[in-house]
Amino acid sequence: MAAKTVSSLIRSITTRLSSVGIDDSGIDARLLVRHAFGWSAEQQLGRLTDPAPVEQLELLESLVSRRVGREPLQYITGSAEFYRRRFSVDPRVLIPRPETEQLVVQAIEFVRERGIKTPRVADICTGSGAVAISLALEMPAAEVVATDISTGALDVARQNAGSLGAEVGFFEGDLLDPLLDDRGRIDVIVSNPPYILRGAMQGLQAEVAREPSLALDGGDDGLDVIRPLFVGIRAALKPGWSAAYIEIDPPIAEGVFDLAKGEFPDASISLLTDLAGLTRCLAVENG
Repeated sequence: MAAKTVSSLIRSITTRLSSVGIDDSGIDARLLVRHAFGWSAEQQLGRLTDPAPVEQLELLESLVSRRVGREPLQYITGSAEFYRRRFSVDPRVLIPRPETEQLVVQAIEFVRERGIKTPRVADICTGSGAVAISLALEMPAAEVVATDISTGALDVARQNAGSLGAEVGFFEGDLLDPLLDDRGRIDVIVSNPPYILRGAMQGLQAEVAREPSLALDGGDDGLDVIRPLFVGIRAALKPGWSAAYIEIDPPIAEGVFDLAKGEFPDASISLLTDLAGLTRCLAVENG
């Protein structure tokens, strides 16, 4: 990869990424250059007219080749931003997304509006731990626990908790099974379970298809994991003031809503939209 200046290098990488259909190729190009050269955004901006560091060009080429192959940028750089913090990610975990921040917002609002002083909060299908860790850091008085069926995902989550200084109890197992001793004791449950229709898996964006299918595939109707999740939630939530917030995909919203109405007949059930106006969250609120 030959380039006289950092600026021309970024332009050439942008062209390569754009040629394979990558959106925001200019942003990705700048981030790859920054990552390879170990620069901050400010350092990169100040060196656009400088010669590109020759000693890092081989590394940069390998990173760009991975991105051309449609490997997610976050796996290449090893990190993703979520709720104003950076989390380590790799192919063992789903990449945290901005829309999932709604789970954090809803849980915090519920706890504060109900005046729950020391809430017990559970994050089911925690993956990278982004939701659980964010809740623990935003609500220091909370006792936060998290579960995942993947050993590798929990390794990443524990690493993130340690790096960010969050106190979260992580447990390996299926959905709420590791929390059987907490039946009727949890104030708030959040979850971003697998919910993509199996028939839609083949048509996923190339980058999304590189993420773990275990965290994506929701079965033929998108509810294979959500059905047993609801059973566990019903048993785990405290009587009285308690709530659950579940991320969903718009195509399954009606099915999830109907399932929730049957599973939680005495609760307030609602579908919440994200900033784009898409139905992305189911709320189950008691009391």
